[in-house]
Amino acid sequence: MPADYAILAPIYDAIGMADFAAAMTPRLIDYAQRNEWLGRRILDIGCGTGVSLHWLARHSYITTGIDNAPAMLNQARTRLDQERLNHTLREWDIRSIGPNLGNFDLVFALDVLNEVSSLRDLETVFGGVNQVLESGKIFIFDMHTIQGLTDQGTSGDNLVRHDDSLTVITKNTYDYERQVSERLYVIFQRQGDSWQRSTATRVLRAFPAQAVATLLQRSGFRSARVLNLNFEPFEPGISSAGRTIFIAEK
Repeated sequence: MPADYAILAPIYDAIGMADFAAAMTPRLIDYAQRNEWLGRRILDIGCGTGVSLHWLARHSYITTGIDNAPAMLNQARTRLDQERLNHTLREWDIRSIGPNLGNFDLVFALDVLNEVSSLRDLETVFGGVNQVLESGKIFIFDMHTIQGLTDQGTSGDNLVRHDDSLTVITKNTYDYERQVSERLYVIFQRQGDSWQRSTATRVLRAFPAQAVATLLQRSGFRSARVLNLNFEPFEPGISSAGRTIFIAEK
């Protein structure tokens, strides 16, 4: 949804949309290293405003970020350039990942893959990631579960930001038949002595964890661990979690 991200990009960090990636990036790198991952070259797909890239670049990783929303990439570029951090940013559809992006020791995808509209597109992403990963390296991504998106989509209206210059209200709905959560952002920004109103929508689709694991195997990954946010094993059909972490090895 490039047009909606053009609206959300300037306020993305301010309303907490980057908080998950900011909190999880160091934890995921630590987990990977404690489980014998070694590497320096990292691809962040759907990099957004660059919070993961910022942490990685500050810790001397060789980073490449891709996103299909120019406004989000501009925010990321500003963040990284302010500290003169080395990085590569490219406007790119994550369904078109391939060898021309380079080779990597780790691929990240945080808070992005629920935006893929179908299992077919998800498999296309997985196949592309497999092409750019070195053998024995890993792909780490998160997914909202069906439970998590149901809870989000039925949470009603919420005031997520209110101050002298910005007020943002979210209106949430859930389509049980399609397993789709839709969040409408109603945004009021002060412009001089008046307020400007705009809206943006984010649509997230739920996918069964077992189906995601099957697609990873079909895409050439040897193994996949599914964890909750406490890094405990998640068992589809048994465990309960609003969000999961997948760690797939090529």
